[in-house]
Order: sequence, then C-alpha cells, then structure tokens
Amino acid sequence: MTGSIIKIIAAITMFIDHAGVILFPQYGWMRIIGRISFPLYAYCIAEGFRYTRNRVQYFLQIFLLGLGCQIVYTVVEQTVYLGILLTFSLSILLMAAADSVVRSLSGEQIWLDKVAEKYGKTTLKPAASRIGSCAVFVLVFTGIWVLTVNVKVDYGYCGVFLPLLAFLPKNTWQQKILFFGGMLALAMEQYAGGGSTVQFWSVLAVPILLAYNGKPGKFRMKWFFYIFYPAHMAFLYLLSFVI
Repeated sequence: MTGSIIKIIAAITMFIDHAGVILFPQYGWMRIIGRISFPLYAYCIAEGFRYTRNRVQYFLQIFLLGLGCQIVYTVVEQTVYLGILLTFSLSILLMAAADSVVRSLSGEQIWLDKVAEKYGKTTLKPAASRIGSCAVFVLVFTGIWVLTVNVKVDYGYCGVFLPLLAFLPKNTWQQKILFFGGMLALAMEQYAGGGSTVQFWSVLAVPILLAYNGKPGKFRMKWFFYIFYPAHMAFLYLLSFVI
C-alpha cells in the first residue's frame, strides 16, 4: 500500500468523522471510523518531513494554511482551539529539533554551524554544536508542552509528539512499534482528559500502516491533500447552514 492510498483513506475517514460531528452527531459509528484518520495523517507527516527536499517550505505550507483556517474558525466559533494543521506544524518543529540533535551527535554539520559561520564568522566546535542542538530541542520540547497546557490544541501534546515516533527510528519495525505505542498513549490521554474511549478505535489504523510499503505512490496529489482539509470543512459547515 503506497503513501497516496494511505492519504486517500485518511481523507475519506476524516470526512466521515467531521460529517458526524457537524451533521450527524447521533451516529457514533461515524466518530469511530474517524479515529482512523489522525494516525494515518500523523505517519504521513513524518514521512513527508523525512523525504521533502525543503523542510522550511514544508513547514510553511502546512503552518500558513493552518493559520488561515484558524483565523476563520476562531471568528466563526468565537473560541481559541488550535486545529490539526497547527498541531502538525508543531510536530514539524519538534522533528526538526530532534533531527538536529541526531545529526550533531553523528558529527554532521547542522543549521547552528551554518548560522555561526555566516553571521558569527566562526566555526563551532563539535561539542558546542551538540550542546546547542540539545538546548534547542529542550526549548522546543518545553515550549510546545507549555503551549498545549495553556491552549487547547487538537489532539494535545501526545498528538504533537506522535509523528516524531515515526520519524526518529530508521528501522521500519521500530517505527511501527514506537508509533503504535504513541497511539495508545494518545488514546489514554484523551480518555483521562474527557472520559471518552472513542480514541481507542484508532487501532483500526494499525493494519493499514502495517500494509504501507514505504513508497509514495504514482500520483502524489500533494496540493489536493493540503486543500482538502479547509475545503471539506467549508462544505460541511455550509451544508449544515442550508439544512
């Protein structure tokens, strides 16, 4: 199963989930099906970050689209609730910080070295580069934790953390085991926070991820998946007003 197919499944199950929230709240089975979506998207975000040629552009595409959706949502709902695209934007920052630590520990040049050379006209020693990368990771890690404690973020801190578990390990089975453990932690966090057990149905995503062959697929349709989120939400809200 290719990455494109997984994204299509994620989009369909997300549509069913949001249709259940907005149009058919009496049908609990729609929320159960919708639990498949987030783990699939989280895994795809990690894969996208791993293979993208421009990580800054990758972050900005998701962040700016999420910011636009957030402005509309905040105006319509009159509440501050950071949506899923901003959750994944935080995930990308966390993965970038973690990747810098891994690269510096292996002796590779990282962005801190380039900044020091370009603006400080100096070359960082390996120890300084490692300490700096670790300090940045701690700052990002702590900052995201503080944000999720004080502001309601879609899927909370465990949701932000989940893509990192698919990104760090090089071994495919280690990725899967860590990722599935993160899914369980997310379900437990959701249950502890609101008493709902529905997130445990995310286990339905496990066989889909196990079938993933690591290939992007013939038709990547990148912009379709970026646009689909705000487009389907606008469609569902419009339909709810009409009904």
